[in-house]
Amino acid sequence: MNDLTGITVVEADGADLESFVRKQAKAIDAGVAANGATLISGAAAEGVDDFQRALDVLGFAPLEYTERSTPRSEVSDGVFTSTEYPAREVIPQHCESSYAGAWPGRLAFFCATPAETGGATPITDVTKVLESIPSEVIEAVERRGLRYVRNYGSGVGLDWRDAFQTDSREEVDRFCAAGGLEREWLEDDCLRTVRRAPALAVHPRTGRRLWFNHLVLFHQSSLPGGLREDLTAVFGEDGLPNDVLFGDGTPIPDDLVAAVRSAFERRQQRFDWQRHDLLVIDNMRWSHGREAFTGERRVLVSMSDLITRS
Repeated sequence: MNDLTGITVVEADGADLESFVRKQAKAIDAGVAANGATLISGAAAEGVDDFQRALDVLGFAPLEYTERSTPRSEVSDGVFTSTEYPAREVIPQHCESSYAGAWPGRLAFFCATPAETGGATPITDVTKVLESIPSEVIEAVERRGLRYVRNYGSGVGLDWRDAFQTDSREEVDRFCAAGGLEREWLEDDCLRTVRRAPALAVHPRTGRRLWFNHLVLFHQSSLPGGLREDLTAVFGEDGLPNDVLFGDGTPIPDDLVAAVRSAFERRQQRFDWQRHDLLVIDNMRWSHGREAFTGERRVLVSMSDLITRS
């Protein structure tokens, strides 16, 4: 089932992906500029090489994935698997790396193998989300800011070597110092980082205010079932792999996050992946997530157009 409004959808009708993208590059770019997203459906492709060639046509300069928050595999230069969480898990809406000091301006998703059931990549216009969040919630997070606390190396979540793609503590120290990231080395070769960041951003091209943060994904209330209680019992309130608080370190109430989650649910759009679909999105205009699924799902992603918080 496809339920997409407000984005550009281009039917390739079986044409070769690279050739079609080359012919339609201006229309694809125009769709992303106007609506923030373009879906190319029905193309023919052989695999990751065709995806990369299409990216080259669209002017993608693939970025490294640093300050990682989820497990991925790099299958080719600048091309990664989408987040490798178990198929039963739902990944909440988020804008890629909005917790970090820098993030990609554009993302491209390529469906190499669609799931048997489920497995959609729902997307949400975060300008519409901002319109749907209660004003008192916006006032609270805008006034108080956000504080992202991340712990690496506890055996749950990512190890710091995977997150920062280095075995060197000195390189991590340099990265943190350059990117405004507080860090503390803990016992047992563990690392804790803290970043203070605003909850809203201004789009660098359109000038529109956006809901741009990892509140829904990183907040404790997004942990499934009894996992929240189990993890806090073992690691403590400040020892979770990912957490987000108000800027002063005060916990953010669950009901505030629930109001934001509800706004995303009301504005969210979905479509069923077809083999060789290509979705290009403005990462500051559209968030994305993942449905649970069955079968062998393989969706690849590439990131381009670095934007820094400064």
